Amino acid sequence: MCGVVGVSLAPAGSGAGSAPDARALARHAIGLMAHRGPDGHGVAGTASSAVAMCRLRVRSRPADGVPFTAGHDGVHLAYNGEVYAVGSGARDGATGAGGTTAVTAPRGGLDEAQAVAAYDTSALDGMYALVRRAADGSVEVCRDPLGIKPLYLRRTPEGVAVASEIPALLDLFGPARVRPAAVAQFVLLGRVVDGGTCYEDIEPVPPGARLLLKEGRCELLPGSGSWQADVAAAPAQTTPEAVRAAVSRAVDRLLVSDRPLGLALSGGLDSTVLALELADRGVTDLATVSVVPHGNGDGVRDVAELGLPGTAWRSWRHAWTGFGPADLLAGVRDAVAVLGEPSALTSVPMYAALARLARESGIVVLLLGEGADEVFGGYRSYLGLDGLASAEEFYLSPDRLALAGGLLGPEALAAAREALRAALPADRGRPPAEITREFEYEHSLEPLLRRADHLLMSRGIEGRTPFLHGGLPALGRSFPMSALVRGGQTKVPLRQAYADRLPRWSDEVKKPFRAPVEAWLTGPRRDAVLGELAARRDLFASAGLRSDGIDRLLGDVRAGRPGATGLVFPLLSLGAWLEQAGSAAANPPSARSESL
Repeated sequence: MCGVVGVSLAPAGSGAGSAPDARALARHAIGLMAHRGPDGHGVAGTASSAVAMCRLRVRSRPADGVPFTAGHDGVHLAYNGEVYAVGSGARDGATGAGGTTAVTAPRGGLDEAQAVAAYDTSALDGMYALVRRAADGSVEVCRDPLGIKPLYLRRTPEGVAVASEIPALLDLFGPARVRPAAVAQFVLLGRVVDGGTCYEDIEPVPPGARLLLKEGRCELLPGSGSWQADVAAAPAQTTPEAVRAAVSRAVDRLLVSDRPLGLALSGGLDSTVLALELADRGVTDLATVSVVPHGNGDGVRDVAELGLPGTAWRSWRHAWTGFGPADLLAGVRDAVAVLGEPSALTSVPMYAALARLARESGIVVLLLGEGADEVFGGYRSYLGLDGLASAEEFYLSPDRLALAGGLLGPEALAAAREALRAALPADRGRPPAEITREFEYEHSLEPLLRRADHLLMSRGIEGRTPFLHGGLPALGRSFPMSALVRGGQTKVPLRQAYADRLPRWSDEVKKPFRAPVEAWLTGPRRDAVLGELAARRDLFASAGLRSDGIDRLLGDVRAGRPGATGLVFPLLSLGAWLEQAGSAAANPPSARSESL
């Protein structure tokens, strides 16, 4: 929906050196995120602390200036997101007297920002990141418990800053440095798991956290809590009817928009459920979009393929685009630039294509199926969880350990492996499947949500995720993993809930939204890609990878060693990011000298 920035500088004479003006820093950072807010931007504050906001207007009043203000108390609110419901039943779908949901729905950006500032996160159903500057210059920061809306923190001796995207923070206090320990985690696991990023002094604001930035310092405030805070509130009803009712409630909440609404269709269960819900409501003239990768069976060429009831869907305007190996390789650099970090997700360039298509279709708010796999245990890889001795074994196959070990060397491999062990939840006597499920909420869902947010917002589009609202996360967690994944099938409760309306999905196998890299990287194309990786040997070495390990991996790919090709795309992404990070460090734009 928007981009937000907050800056708090250390006092003069604190030993931090000559500090820039906080307003100049905030203006510079928000300028780097202009794509997130084509409908207005602004900065408020003083030389020591400031907030900034750029706005994509979805529900707020057109005349509202940004950052938002309420009255004349000197408070300024930079807000990104949506709040769909406020009250005791907002997060868990609980009902009040007479069976009605005990919630209210705020209207527009200012009302929502004030609700986030005033309420505990357990009383809010929404996706949001709020940066609130008080009259005394302190800056309070809040992020939604699932981390749907991104927010990053940079800490330096000169001060602290938060922003919706990593690239906006990279040069605020001088160039950010690459963090080799994080690169090692990325190579081994495809993600950073120790709570940081691939940069030395930049980290995600934890989901559900409330922070106070004051005089260049950051502290965690009481009342912070992640998605785990509402586990106790999980509903007692886990029948198919209860699941359908929760999905329906979530869809109803997320349909509110003053701007053109669209739906992303993958051809899978999640987006088909959303399409069914919209068709049942008689929604007409809806723009729908789909990416159709070559050779993996995913994507929708015609809405008629979904078998929806009624006639409303016949008025929908569907657009689809093909996606092949050349698109994947050509999209790596741009995708990395948008994310600000490398990504192991081959779906990232595909999402960029989806965002481009949605923009061309006139969509401003796009409904997505993201989160359903985490809520209802949807990944095919979960079918093997029962046979594992530990959750660590799920993430570290012998082949992956051997291949990554060759790239990293024994010490870096051991450190990355220890980072995983430290990040895995305590077992407390639970089976590996439940530990994996908890870990996935914090470390698998976040990269997917960031992918959706950053790539859609790069085109001025807000993504909405119904499966993460309306009490669905609490409902999904009330099922044991053994009830979600059983009988050779995943997402069992969701399939059962819609068995009478979508009978083919009772036993149809999930199609992953990813590029079939092994099938695509063959012949001359594979040789060209491997040559590109070989040419970056020195660049990889600067981030801690072993040159002989690169050569050995390239040989393993040519020999068809199991798992070797799975490292090709992560290394392509890592190489593109290292090139961009090195270029930015060598030629940083000046944030200090900007005039106000």
